[in-house]
Amino acid sequence: MSVSETISLSHIIERGLEHFNLIDVRSEGEFAEDAIPTAANIPLLNNEERAKVGTCYVQTGPREARLLGVDLVSPKLPQLIRHFLEIKDRRLMVIYCWRGGLRSGSTSGLLKLAGLDVSRIEGGYKYFRNHVNLFFQNFSPDYSFINLYGPTGCGKTAILRLLEGSARVLDLEKAAAHKGSNFGDVDEPEYKNVTQKNFESKIWYKLYKEKEGVYLVEGESMKIGKVSVPKNLFNRMRGGISVVADVPLDARIRFTVDNYKPELYKDEILRSLLRLKIHIGNAKVAELAKLLDAKDYESFTKILLESYYDPLYMRSIPERPDYIIRYEDIEEGKKQLEQIYNQNNHT
Repeated sequence: MSVSETISLSHIIERGLEHFNLIDVRSEGEFAEDAIPTAANIPLLNNEERAKVGTCYVQTGPREARLLGVDLVSPKLPQLIRHFLEIKDRRLMVIYCWRGGLRSGSTSGLLKLAGLDVSRIEGGYKYFRNHVNLFFQNFSPDYSFINLYGPTGCGKTAILRLLEGSARVLDLEKAAAHKGSNFGDVDEPEYKNVTQKNFESKIWYKLYKEKEGVYLVEGESMKIGKVSVPKNLFNRMRGGISVVADVPLDARIRFTVDNYKPELYKDEILRSLLRLKIHIGNAKVAELAKLLDAKDYESFTKILLESYYDPLYMRSIPERPDYIIRYEDIEEGKKQLEQIYNQNNHT
């Protein structure tokens, strides 16, 4: 059976991304900024080569840029084709570049000469990015949310992650690789790779895979680390059911110390602490730095919660929450939130 030269993004999305073997032939830098979820990256031109072609295009024109591209790609053609031939995945191979034009077209032609059945996405990554933008601009009313609010250290994220599998959960902190606090990038190695675009694509993919329905989500601010929740999604979340966690301070201190691992990430925590001078003053930061240096993590955490995080939280908590749950351990919090989810999930 012959494979069509191009395939529409809408067909791929309607059929399901999991039915296709998606290959992104853009440079590794473009791929890192964002890509279609599930895609693998086999660049036709790497970052440096793409920059050279771009400079040539500006300085001498498109014809010379194309010739330079041929010169750069030609020596590595055998290895490039071998990468594709070594792929054992038997799903239809679909490749794409930025606009679905020169790079994916050239790669497709070469692979067909090598005997591979391959198609390419019309419009490339650009069409996918437009799809994500439209998804959030015209956010479906069939998505609704139960928001878990609570002061720092009450284990909201841990509870939501325990419920993955038994409930729909939209884990924004995972997508942002950030814990949503001033110390949020501590022990988050993927944080450096997060961009606004790939953050939005991760959220889109989660909602796309699990379809419309009721989702559990943490009661976040609109900004998480260096990214922002899409406006229409955030407004829908804020209009959802509110659940407030009421957890004793001692339990919050224990969980915060366990979560942030100060014995392993002392330097990172200190750097984050220094950013708080403008909020809590030099004297308080100096006091906290001494406690951190003395490894008195419980006192450090207690002061930080009471003097900084709790006042912030009191300004963001819903005035009349729909539910209040009280617990001293994560498992009990999970049970209570799961009951609320089951009461409100009718799908």
